[in-house]
Amino acid sequence: MFKNIKEVEEFIYSSYVNRYTTIPSGTDTFIRNPNIAREMLDYLGAVDRKQKNIMITGSKGKGSLSVMIAKILEAHGYKIGLFTSPHLREYRERIRINGKAISKTDLLTLGDKIKPIYDEIEDRLPKHKYIGPVGATAVMAMSYFYENNTDFNVIECGRGARFDDVNQIQGFVGGINKIFLEHVGPLGHTIDEVAHHKAGLIKKPLKAVFSAEQSKYADLVLRYEARKFNIPIYIYNQNFSAYDIRLTNKGTEFSVNGKYGKYEELCLSLLGRHQAENAALAIGLTEYVMHKKLNENILREILGNIKWPGRMEIIEKNPLVVLDGCISRESMNQVKEIIDFLEYKKMIAIVAIPEDKDYLGVIEVLKNYQCEIILTYADNDYLKFSKNQVIEAREIYPVKFINKVSSAIDYAKTQSDKNSLILCLGTQSFIKDVKIYYKEDTLNI
Repeated sequence: MFKNIKEVEEFIYSSYVNRYTTIPSGTDTFIRNPNIAREMLDYLGAVDRKQKNIMITGSKGKGSLSVMIAKILEAHGYKIGLFTSPHLREYRERIRINGKAISKTDLLTLGDKIKPIYDEIEDRLPKHKYIGPVGATAVMAMSYFYENNTDFNVIECGRGARFDDVNQIQGFVGGINKIFLEHVGPLGHTIDEVAHHKAGLIKKPLKAVFSAEQSKYADLVLRYEARKFNIPIYIYNQNFSAYDIRLTNKGTEFSVNGKYGKYEELCLSLLGRHQAENAALAIGLTEYVMHKKLNENILREILGNIKWPGRMEIIEKNPLVVLDGCISRESMNQVKEIIDFLEYKKMIAIVAIPEDKDYLGVIEVLKNYQCEIILTYADNDYLKFSKNQVIEAREIYPVKFINKVSSAIDYAKTQSDKNSLILCLGTQSFIKDVKIYYKEDTLNI
């Protein structure tokens, strides 16, 4: 019997931790054996196949898209399960019903329920294979949602989809966010290779797939997969779209063309043109699920109140502190739009991006603003930060190095005034560190 949340979390990660040193060098370690997650689901009575699951994949923005879909459906009277990863502060954040994280008692019960099959599989696995912790957590989520009689569940897949543990969950409808080059190597080296992984979401018995507007090659890959399984695919700017997008001090204002009509003068609390496009995708998908036009008053209220940690999120207003999970040059294009709109006289950027991500691409974009750039390290033993990053970054721009996130924020605030912008950019672990610094609750959204 598990006694606390830490014991459950350590148990779920134990297979990976125990076998980490035996995984062959060069192996794409996230490509596990997804059939293990399927075996665990079947052990629990194939509860996923008794539910309506909305499966989400794509590149940056999966989490915010997932929460938009979940909150829109919840606001229209449905009971909604939401599974996302990774968590920021507490493991319980990954499993929610109507925005509220699973209770400690319920998570302990789920840990006890899954332990027998987890142990049995672990005992017979060869040393170079392991049980994916995200997949095992998703299995617990499906059991929790089933026991609580949710109407729909929104499930965020991992890095890929084709070989992803979470994608073993049987889907009802699929949503695919913008796809761009990410996790180069594990997901391939070209956009069509990355899209091939993401397109693994498209499979029977999905009733339909909704996609963001994609690049030419990603679009071709998704359309091919949809035709192969004879699944209808609905695409941004063809079947639904956002228009009149503009940034304001209140957030992102826009209107949407949907299947059942227009939704005008919407305002999203998240900043960025891409978030308006996310919202249009969420509206198109939820219209399909509900088979009718959404209530405009409800939609306006829920979009205006949606918050998702680390998505161009305003953390503090004086000085203005904005937090975003940006880890590449491509995602900096979205951040750049916000910087240009805000037009602050002074900007300080705090960057915490590990060496295997595109931290240099982020710095290349930031240097055009002649801002002060601070490199720091997120508190996560599994992320690779090194002093070599500082050396390489200084070949591009004279960055400052402060090894603790809290110290970096403290320093930035001493250098700022009411006309300054502090931009915090980095991984989910960095977002967690910033949330801890500001003592913010992440259990309820």
